[in-house]
Amino acid sequence: MNKKSFLKASFVLIILFINNMLNAFTIEKKIFFSSYLKGINLAKAEGKILIESNQLKLYFTAQTVGIFALISEWKQTISIDSKLDKNKLKSLRYKSDDSRGKKKGHMYLSFKNEVPEIISAQPDPREDDRREKINKDLLKNTLDPVSGILNLGLEGKCKNKVVIFDGKRKYIINANFIEEKIIKKNHFFAADFNSFKCVFSIEKLEGYTEKEKKRYPGNGYIWYKKVGNNFFFPAKIIIDTRWGEFLCLIKEKELKNESDSL
Repeated sequence: MNKKSFLKASFVLIILFINNMLNAFTIEKKIFFSSYLKGINLAKAEGKILIESNQLKLYFTAQTVGIFALISEWKQTISIDSKLDKNKLKSLRYKSDDSRGKKKGHMYLSFKNEVPEIISAQPDPREDDRREKINKDLLKNTLDPVSGILNLGLEGKCKNKVVIFDGKRKYIINANFIEEKIIKKNHFFAADFNSFKCVFSIEKLEGYTEKEKKRYPGNGYIWYKKVGNNFFFPAKIIIDTRWGEFLCLIKEKELKNESDSL
């Protein structure tokens, strides 16, 4: 091997080593959510995120609080498994269980094949005549809702778009970077921190009922914060709804440290 070939081969090996190091990081944190509608505390949630060996696992349980808990005794648990590959997430599994009083429902999806599959659903959208039917071929390479939101901010910027399938509906989230922003300490965040702000719009494609087309929101803003090596997590979301402004705040903390990371 001549000197030029040796240097070229060495350079390739170094690049591969760096990429492997970037993809091999581990994150394990608790996550907390607090959401508000027109400034009134609507719901809270608590869960955990784990990234290890390029696998991302996340779960959380949310429930209404305060006056909203008296109006609607709502609770939901969501868990996902995704694969992290070259700064992109690929959904593997999505599970959602929810209840409103005695009424219960769930949605279990598998994304292990190119086209996602409904493993179990209650109520089953495939038996709902009000919904537009979705061509399975058009669901190729879609993401679950949580992985889609994470994917937008993975590289420290807003990617152009992600295509989502939640078991009932297919939609596109289009996002664009606005600015870097410092989010100030408040009743939820323990300290100031750097973030980047994005604007997003939701393009409703298939699977919606006529009521959902009119009722579901179409745009908002999202702020991402760096929480690990080249990994960014949403810290704040604002969505305009017909009932008023919906605000969700998200923070994380180390499992072995009782003080808030944010």
